[in-house]
Amino acid sequence: MKIKKLILPIFIGVSILMIGVILLDTKRSSFIYSDFGVKIPANYALMGIDISHHQGDINFKEAVEMTKNGDSLDFVYIKATEGTDFCDRNFEQNAEGFAALRMRYGFYHYYLPRESAEAQALYFCETIKTYNIKLRPVVDIEVLEESSKLDLVDSLTVFINRVEEILTYRPMIYSYVSFYEDYLLGTSLDSELYWLASYSAKNPYIEKENVLMWQFTDQATVNGIATPVDLNVAKSSFRKKVILK
Repeated sequence: MKIKKLILPIFIGVSILMIGVILLDTKRSSFIYSDFGVKIPANYALMGIDISHHQGDINFKEAVEMTKNGDSLDFVYIKATEGTDFCDRNFEQNAEGFAALRMRYGFYHYYLPRESAEAQALYFCETIKTYNIKLRPVVDIEVLEESSKLDLVDSLTVFINRVEEILTYRPMIYSYVSFYEDYLLGTSLDSELYWLASYSAKNPYIEKENVLMWQFTDQATVNGIATPVDLNVAKSSFRKKVILK
């Protein structure tokens, strides 16, 4: 009889504990929600993708019109060039495809430190100059190659300054968090605008005023694209600092 009397309070206590755990988990999960086949950081103003020939032939209409739970793509960055002589083979069709549907688009250059910064800047600008770009250009730096940290910063500075002279828009820098920490943070390039990649549950630098974008996955599912896609969120300041008039 005493055992039976104990069962009810124990049951109530366990039930309360389980409800508390569920509510706590719900509160935690409110920071991210599932969509586009991945968990997406919440509370960001815009969302977009970046693409290259690795995504193959794209059905642009399906990608642009995709909507999941009220979310859709706001912008796309397209790979244009790499080094001094490589143009992405899908560059033109990607640019023209998204431009025709009035999607905000911009271009990025994959930077090779072993090659001339001046030549890379000229090649990038010459490749994209005929397009009415809607987003600030981007330089993608992910490799050190044979350069020292000092040489890398110096050459990137030459590239950024030269692109700004030609296009009148200063490029934003893309990199992943560990490369940024090792080679860019605390240097003369620290105050530039940044787009950082971090595939963990957080981006430790996203609260910095000049870090505007977070590439949080390379495994998103987007209509009209047969392969996994890089997905990004952007802060509200992206509208003023990255979107071009």
